[in-house]
Amino acid sequence: MAVRQADNVLRFFEYFAASQRPTTLTELSEALKLPLSSTSNLVSTLRERGFLFEVRKRGGFYPTRRMYDLTLSILDGDPVLGLVREHMEALREETGETILLAAREGDRVIYLEALESRKGVRYSARVGETRPIYAISSGKAILAALDDAALRREIDRLDYSEAAEASITDRAALFDDIVSGRARGWFLNASEYTPEVSAVGMLLDIAEQKYGLSVAGPNYRMQGRYEEISAALGRVVAAIKSQIHETGAGR
Repeated sequence: MAVRQADNVLRFFEYFAASQRPTTLTELSEALKLPLSSTSNLVSTLRERGFLFEVRKRGGFYPTRRMYDLTLSILDGDPVLGLVREHMEALREETGETILLAAREGDRVIYLEALESRKGVRYSARVGETRPIYAISSGKAILAALDDAALRREIDRLDYSEAAEASITDRAALFDDIVSGRARGWFLNASEYTPEVSAVGMLLDIAEQKYGLSVAGPNYRMQGRYEEISAALGRVVAAIKSQIHETGAGR
């Protein structure tokens, strides 16, 4: 269950990230769908804490860089991204496609990092977005870490209400698909969530936590390259594991 006050603060900053312009109190109230009094209290608190300033009298408010500085400080201490980001960048250069790092969040996966392809036509995803765990390659990789009995139980209880047309929702077929991927060493999402997009994913273990690392792109570039991309992905996963072993990072 969402905490309303926290949700309001997050929506406040998301609004400015999207609008990128000073905004008056009335405009904020309308955009956030909050009473004017609640918006005024929120603005006053953020101004007192140094997160917001008034551009000019009645000229609207805009965030200071305080949130940016705090975010950078948090990212500097991230035990996962510090290990994998450089490897993800190398994988993007080698494959030319979008690279995604995901973790399990209930019955979904959440993207912890998303490095988009530099090509004009590409798969786009944002950090913090979630996907049904059964419908994407990194989710299948995470599920495959379960033993067969536990995997069957998970598949049986998952909610498939968000399934796309090409999603595998037959329980037996999904089990076979994941087990086949486990034996092969990599997992495939063949337009099972986003039309005309494929992804190849692998499991990544860091400090006993399961993550999914994947390469995603438009079908016309991905199809026919699954083996090539899985080999590149495998080299990166091996390099990350080697770094963890040598440095003790992520433990």
